[in-house]
Amino acid sequence: MTSHPDSASPSLLKARIRHTRWAALPLLALLLTARPLWTRPLVLGAADWLGYAALIVCVLGRAWCAAYIGGRKTHELITIGPFSVVRNPLYVFSFIGVLGIGLISGMIVVTALLAALFALYYREVVRREEAVLGERFGAVYEDYRRRVPRWWPRPDLWRDEAEIVVKPAMLWATMRDAAWFFVAFPALEAIDHLQRADILPVLIGLP
Repeated sequence: MTSHPDSASPSLLKARIRHTRWAALPLLALLLTARPLWTRPLVLGAADWLGYAALIVCVLGRAWCAAYIGGRKTHELITIGPFSVVRNPLYVFSFIGVLGIGLISGMIVVTALLAALFALYYREVVRREEAVLGERFGAVYEDYRRRVPRWWPRPDLWRDEAEIVVKPAMLWATMRDAAWFFVAFPALEAIDHLQRADILPVLIGLP
């Protein structure tokens, strides 16, 4: 069986975490000082529910991918399950989670900004990871890269195996890390409450 790792080296992974934290600072400042221009409860409520659904899909989707990665990520190329329809399913589910955070904010501008930053940054991350995979797996990876899209899933390519080896420790670690997406919901609700109580200043209104 061939398989597919989350191929980031430890140094790249540390850099990614560091960059994410730095990017979060101005975004947090924006969220603390901006409010949505929408005033209709129905619109904001629908955005909340859609956002929360996106976060659930993100967390469960990343756990699903982790089940296929198992303990093989350093020496095999995973091409079954979610990895058979798209080359970067972990990032695809993370992108869905980012959209969920934007929707919960109730601001289209914030949603678009989060999506744009994610797309621009992870385009470069994936480019570097693909170079590593190409060196590691050679022609096998090149064939996989030609067949399977980078970002847009193709369900018609689905293939699976009757059994896979799942490592509970990795599965739970992935779910724990992805669960941080859920922090966005109470955090944004708290910001809204503090703004309505005039504890946090509202400097700008955004659609």
